[in-house]
Amino acid sequence: MYEDVERAYQQLVRAVTRFNATWPSLVVRGKVWRLPVLQEQRTPNIIDVSEVADDEIIEVTLEAIGTFERDLGQAPGTVMRLPGYFQLSESVLPLALEINTAKKKVLDAIEAVRVAQNLTPEMRPRIMRRALGPGFSTKQLQRTLHAFDGAPRRISFTWAGHTTGNEKISVAKIRLQLINESEARAASEEIPVHDTPEYLDLRAINHLADTEVLIKHKSVAPHPRCIIWFGEKGERWDATIKANLPVFVLAGELEMKLSKLKSFNKAARGEKRRDIKTRDEVWPQRDIYMPTAGGQAPVQEKHEVDDQVPSTYRLSGVIYQRQ
Repeated sequence: MYEDVERAYQQLVRAVTRFNATWPSLVVRGKVWRLPVLQEQRTPNIIDVSEVADDEIIEVTLEAIGTFERDLGQAPGTVMRLPGYFQLSESVLPLALEINTAKKKVLDAIEAVRVAQNLTPEMRPRIMRRALGPGFSTKQLQRTLHAFDGAPRRISFTWAGHTTGNEKISVAKIRLQLINESEARAASEEIPVHDTPEYLDLRAINHLADTEVLIKHKSVAPHPRCIIWFGEKGERWDATIKANLPVFVLAGELEMKLSKLKSFNKAARGEKRRDIKTRDEVWPQRDIYMPTAGGQAPVQEKHEVDDQVPSTYRLSGVIYQRQ
């Protein structure tokens, strides 16, 4: 089964080779920023950003797109990011979709091995390294290559992830986890199950049905974000993506407005968000809360823009439509 992972990876290598042989000759203009490679699994308080020289941006991008192994000194569980953009004279969307599809096939092959061997999801990186080599990184494999068949009027690079994110988790999953943890603690410490902290936590959610879904707050590491506007006017963005790799768009007749990526400073971004929702506590020790009551978001004024921009945005290959 490991051979399936290797075959899928070779298909990815061929897709990357075709893409990298095509796009450099189509470049009209572009900009790329280099971020430091993390040497430990901890985000520093300050992340310095350096702009890559114009005569080097194509070379460093070619390397980044085809790199799925950790750099020398790069800590496991971290990812090498190269935010930026390229305006092209022709579309490369089909080739970008081919890369993303090939990446999914590699991940599907890894998942097939995991399921066949009845391993936990945490074993996926180990399966990949056994199939492809010790230096391979699942996080770098998962970086989506984004392309848009449209000419944006504005692109802005900023930082996201300086606050918490949310994850939906079922009560059934939490209950099963607590049962397993309480039994494991009872066995290791030779105490009754009902005396374990996990058992007390289990009693705290007895009134909830297995089918109910709760919200778990989780920390999100700071990461660069790319926001794109199409159309002639309007303040509402049309697409927002993780800027792990440069985004490829079409060059327009008018000059595009660009907001460059700046260095990250945790102290300067430490203010709490003003749109944090108040949630009913279920299990505050583990940052788990009841979801807020559903409601319709206010309808914003729509502007005249292109109805469809074919792209890699959202699910791979789905036609993005302005909401």
